[in-house]
Amino acid sequence: MKDDLVLDALISPASKEKMNKVVASTSGNFGQLVRIAGLDPATDLLHSDLRNVDLTDTDLTGYDFTGCDLRGARGIRVKWSPETVVLTDALIEGSLFAHRMAIFTALANPEIRLLHRRISGLSWQDQVVWAIRNVRRGVPDLERNRLLAASLFERTTDSFLKGELLKYLEKSTSEGDEQIYNMMLDIINGHSNDLHLISKTIKILNESQAFGRARLKSAVEALLSSSDNRIVALAIRFLVSVGTKEEIRELSEFALSKRAAPLRYAFIGTLVGRLGAGYDMIARNPTNKDLRDINRGLPAEELLVLIRNIRRAYLNEQAGIRDGTLRDEPKISKEFGAAIEGNFIIEKLDQMFARLAEFGMPRIKIPQGT
Repeated sequence: MKDDLVLDALISPASKEKMNKVVASTSGNFGQLVRIAGLDPATDLLHSDLRNVDLTDTDLTGYDFTGCDLRGARGIRVKWSPETVVLTDALIEGSLFAHRMAIFTALANPEIRLLHRRISGLSWQDQVVWAIRNVRRGVPDLERNRLLAASLFERTTDSFLKGELLKYLEKSTSEGDEQIYNMMLDIINGHSNDLHLISKTIKILNESQAFGRARLKSAVEALLSSSDNRIVALAIRFLVSVGTKEEIRELSEFALSKRAAPLRYAFIGTLVGRLGAGYDMIARNPTNKDLRDINRGLPAEELLVLIRNIRRAYLNEQAGIRDGTLRDEPKISKEFGAAIEGNFIIEKLDQMFARLAEFGMPRIKIPQGT
């Protein structure tokens, strides 16, 4: 495996300087940056360190990535195929290239290609039966069968068959399964506007924590560039649910600046849900219980209704505890009980609004004279 010192030795100083500018830039897609830097993608990228590069909206036709380190490369709407991009000796583990290259390599084997042709010629019902029997843990040649099923998934236009194949591929995985991770990257790239598939993909990634938070974050982050706001909202919810405070703050600049209110609400709703029931309560309009938009403050009359609602919820929980009818954890009592009993609920709310601001939410001020 090549390390950075070897890669450095293979790149000319002039090309290295241009590449550093490209990788460090935050504007434009990768293809545009390559052109701006005056690089020829057919000759100037060889043996480059392109780990974790975002290739969104780049047409890679004619690119030569010979010897490149492309581990973690990701994106959506990336146009490429094994026939149009050179990946000789490239490191592509955990990248959007890995899945399709694995299928391409497998189908280069005449025996596997013949088996693939036979299975793909079956009716969709028989393809499902084949998947049930052959794409599950413990069967012989599982890795080969999963590649065959993945190829069938890519080539069919039948949404039901796609769903069934993906279901059995998911069931056949083990914790931290690189093959399914690479397939999810490929789906994110090639189906970034398919709400059903992307929902399923995020679910699979979310349930596979062995991949590591950083990798999951980078995989889903590309979907923030989707043209479908429903998918952008899915990505926002996922990233808030797994992100650190610093990462959520960074995401807030993107999500809360959007004109589409559902994207702002996706951020706010997921954040307060993560912080607890008390935060969910203070983030909502106390009258209609809808999430309160960040562009509105908290008028004194709404604050008074909020305090009344908190006190009522607290008293209801306490009554449920006393008579044994409360089945859930007393979340409101846990969050607000001491403040209510100690008569410092205004101070408690102010602390909670301050904590929300730590995650990038606008700071809500308690109205004067409350």
